[in-house]
Amino acid sequence: MTSLTALTEQYAGVAPRPISFTSWADAVRRSVLSFDFDCDRPDRFTGRVRDRHLHGVSFVDMASGRHAAYRDHRTIRAADAGFYVLTLQLSGDIRIAQDGRVAVLTPGLFALYDSGKPATLTVGDDYRSTCIRFPKTAITPRQDDPLGEITARAFECAPGLTDTVWSTVLSVNRNLESLGVHGPTTVRSLMTLVGAMLRGELGHAVPARSPHEDLLERILGYIDANLADADLGPARIAAAHFLSPRSLHALFERTGTTVSRCIRERRVERCRLDLADPALTHVPASAIGARRGFSGASHFGQVFKRETGLTPAEFRRQTLTGPAE
Repeated sequence: MTSLTALTEQYAGVAPRPISFTSWADAVRRSVLSFDFDCDRPDRFTGRVRDRHLHGVSFVDMASGRHAAYRDHRTIRAADAGFYVLTLQLSGDIRIAQDGRVAVLTPGLFALYDSGKPATLTVGDDYRSTCIRFPKTAITPRQDDPLGEITARAFECAPGLTDTVWSTVLSVNRNLESLGVHGPTTVRSLMTLVGAMLRGELGHAVPARSPHEDLLERILGYIDANLADADLGPARIAAAHFLSPRSLHALFERTGTTVSRCIRERRVERCRLDLADPALTHVPASAIGARRGFSGASHFGQVFKRETGLTPAEFRRQTLTGPAE
């Protein structure tokens, strides 16, 4: 049916230390998305999570017992509403409900869900999966949602393009720490493959990208590469791409946002990932904000709380400090 055996051989595994249900919930909120959780026997639950981040993409390995996770409009926040989560089932089963559909995943099947819409995930026994969370702009800079037709649909990891893509995802995941300076380029190339696979699953021809879309993608890459510069703004971005400021603003109007908001959201997202990284607990929150281009601790705190609902210190404490095992 699938090349699951070959894929499983590439699976890098998860953190060896099992964690409690409460710690599992905190870890998933930190590494994937905010959910409300439910479990029949939380006292008997154990789970394992490993997450790493590179160039805006999160690579997450998970294993656990049965439980359920819910995401509704109350849970969804602006700071984490612009992502897709793509998950490959390695053992056990999961039901993903979204957009009036339900995808039932067993080993060798995968599905996509949208972080900006309500979803219910029902996990069975012996659950094990690998997933990637990535910005929607990694697939398309357009304002519309070209993948909305395939959320919560089960697809087979069959020989051909899907096998190639998932083999690459697992290989990059396994070697993430060893990629060094080649990491960002590798992840960009990986997302090109993921985009091709997901467009292929739509089952119909996808219009060719317009020159405007290509230009917008280059501009987004430029913004990501220069977030540390506090002076990054529309005038500089326009000049770097031989555009007038008016043309730049018109380009972003097509996406339903503004240049300044795009910069702000991408800075907050990078800071959110840094604050949730256990390896950076020694770095003051103000320093994290400064290295992502915020002009001062006060400005960083105000913007971060407006976007996430928490101060940087509250967010770090909530994501990194759980109850004793």
